[in-house]
Amino acid sequence: MKTQSSIGDHRSHSSHGGNQVSIGQYNERLVISLLRRHGWLTKADLARMTGLSAQTMTVIVKRLLEGGLLLSGDKVRGRVGQPSTPFKLNPEGAVSIGIKIGRRSLDLLVMGFDGTILTRRTFRFALPDAIETRTLINTHLPELLASLPVEQQSRILGAGIAMPRTLAGWEDELNLPAGSLSGWNDVDITADVESLVKAPTYLLHDVSAACLAELCFGLGRSIQNFLYLYVGSFVGGGLVLSNQLQTGARGSMAAIGSLPTSLKDRSPASSGAMPAQLIERASLTGFEALARAAGRDDPHSFYYGEQDEQTQALFSRWAGEAADSLAFAIAATSSLLDLDAVILAAGLPDDRTAELVSLTATALDGYNTKGVHLPELRQAKIGITARAMGGAFLPIYANFSLERDALLINV
Repeated sequence: MKTQSSIGDHRSHSSHGGNQVSIGQYNERLVISLLRRHGWLTKADLARMTGLSAQTMTVIVKRLLEGGLLLSGDKVRGRVGQPSTPFKLNPEGAVSIGIKIGRRSLDLLVMGFDGTILTRRTFRFALPDAIETRTLINTHLPELLASLPVEQQSRILGAGIAMPRTLAGWEDELNLPAGSLSGWNDVDITADVESLVKAPTYLLHDVSAACLAELCFGLGRSIQNFLYLYVGSFVGGGLVLSNQLQTGARGSMAAIGSLPTSLKDRSPASSGAMPAQLIERASLTGFEALARAAGRDDPHSFYYGEQDEQTQALFSRWAGEAADSLAFAIAATSSLLDLDAVILAAGLPDDRTAELVSLTATALDGYNTKGVHLPELRQAKIGITARAMGGAFLPIYANFSLERDALLINV
């Protein structure tokens, strides 16, 4: 499957703009970024936060209003001076399409300019068969587009796809027949979607997309540097430094699932087996195997709120073991990166994610972190919907982010 993304050069930017005409577009993006982060703001608020002059801010806000990207609120009275008008992003000022292709489900959604989910459709399946998944997309994506009001259709920026870096080759781990996912090997899913949407289409690894959603709409709005852990069918990671999502030259930054969880045993009595990776210790496939062994034919219903006592007990047993490995990963990462927080999300109900976070925090006490700043461990604000939201946000991010080079270019 052709899934490699082209990644732009990441640069840090200050929160202040300039008054030169040559950087007018950057100033507009800066205003949009502040409104996305804070909600309603007046021109005086924006001028103060950016360092731009009142006259420059008036020009920017007027231009954004005329472009339909902002909405104005009622004048605020009762303060010193003239009444002031607050502004916010217009949800229908720009529209993007999101496609999340997972190992157990497909999400199609429409996102407004402010991150509001305007509509969403979800399809669940036992395995992500390439033909079946593409048929679902080819059938339902055009229907979704046609159902949008004409004004929204005219404002579609593009589409964003969030999916695993590779789908083929993981049949054993997913308890699937050998070769059942090989149909993905020659699929150009970006081209497929772009032909349907007829607008630029962007692709990002699903956990990086989830991390992007948490950065822009969740806890990441107030945390500069964090490691993001997503416990899904396979555990994965994302990394944010200086408020910027890091993906790396090959799109494999924070591929924490490949982290070994122990040293190789070189003793004469050892079997010579390779140390287990985090993906083997802290992925939901481990819980599913445990549930199937206990007679649960379909443990996936557990992820959507069907939590009987037996399955909850099985989950707690698995989570206790997974937490030990997640804690090891956090301790190891903290020795390399000076992080403010580790944010843990999962494809689970919020209460079960909270249990996993609590167990991981307890397990961290069992590791020697002398000389290391141990970041705060927090539960993500956005849970099971994070990957789909991040995918949908890609076109908006690519067109309106503060970076001079877009995170992704269409491939």
